[in-house]
Amino acid sequence: MQNTDFDICIIGAGASGLVSAIESSRRGLSCVVVDKNKKPGNKLYATGNGRCNLTNDDYDDDTYYGNEFVDSVYESLYKSCGMRQRYFVVDYFNKLGVNTVSKDGYIYPSSLQASTIVWALTDTAISLGCRIVNRATAISVEKEDMYKVNLLIRQDGEEQQYYVKARNIIIATGGLSQEKLGAATRGQSDSLLSSLDVPYNEYESALCPVILNDDVKQLSGVRTKCKVSVDGHSEMGELQITDTGFSGIVVFDLSYYMKPGDMISVNLLPMVSEEDFVQRFKEIKNSFPNKRLDLFLNGYLNDKLAVFMIKRFYGETEMNLTLKDVTETGIRGLYQEIVDWKSTVRCRAGFDQSQASSGGIMTAFINPKTMQLRAEMTLGQGIYAVGEATDVLGKCGGYNLTYAFVTGFLAGNSVR
Repeated sequence: MQNTDFDICIIGAGASGLVSAIESSRRGLSCVVVDKNKKPGNKLYATGNGRCNLTNDDYDDDTYYGNEFVDSVYESLYKSCGMRQRYFVVDYFNKLGVNTVSKDGYIYPSSLQASTIVWALTDTAISLGCRIVNRATAISVEKEDMYKVNLLIRQDGEEQQYYVKARNIIIATGGLSQEKLGAATRGQSDSLLSSLDVPYNEYESALCPVILNDDVKQLSGVRTKCKVSVDGHSEMGELQITDTGFSGIVVFDLSYYMKPGDMISVNLLPMVSEEDFVQRFKEIKNSFPNKRLDLFLNGYLNDKLAVFMIKRFYGETEMNLTLKDVTETGIRGLYQEIVDWKSTVRCRAGFDQSQASSGGIMTAFINPKTMQLRAEMTLGQGIYAVGEATDVLGKCGGYNLTYAFVTGFLAGNSVR
């Protein structure tokens, strides 16, 4: 690689970086994308379980955990192209030759292959003249006559130092989740952002499982539909129980609110009222008084959960209870245990188990119309930040990719 000057250097070849590259190259600007991985879009291949959930039909005030900056970004998009974010994403990829399909409101490429999206973005960027440099880790940026991006490039098993110069920088480094898929390490991220002088919040794992103080190993592998609540926030969905705690999308979406010591409440029967439950118990008890209590509960719950709840309420010694042994007061108490199963959080799982990370470049210093950082907060003019490199987090369901595509589009059409 020869040291070359460009109009724009984009650091990161993920969703936001590739869209930034397409839009800036489309406008005739010379653009180079540098990325630490062996191929562009490395993490994109794994999104949506390999199917790439692009966007979603449903958006509400809590989709991005109340982050008002995102609202401003999407308003900027609407003023720019007259489309709301969901329609923009579908239209954008249709124009790149990618058909989409909706499955229960989740939008995917019709192929149901994430590779379709990666190839469409990469091929379009290259066809427009963008240069993509793989296996190139941006370690720092200096301000000279232009921005000098110092790179560590792996070639033939060896690392060599290079640099590129550019008039503008677009930070598209993503967060720190899933290092095995090519995410930056904390050290790499801190080094780069510090060299750029940009204000940022420390990254933390998000959209991830939680580890509990309680012993739930006996329930490992159980999946159940339920309502989970923590710190005044609730979600309905499938809970997955692991050796050490809770997982599943319902927990991923709530993990943002979970801190060590927080109490989680799980309602295992959110659609069954206490009176209906008690009435059903009485009917079965009258017909089958010798039926075991755990078998009655198995009509509502996974068998492991049924046994677990009886032990929690009655204790280890009462596992041979039959319905004739249980009073109405007892069955009401057991119901309350089932609909308010409390556990305490030890911690969130780490970056290696998280689908995304919270933290990143502070949005208070980013122009939502252009994604440019205020010059006085950085090395100078012409520094932009897009996608998960910014302190924005969306819930599971394609929301983080939508934000990445939109911010890449705004930055790519604003950079000069």
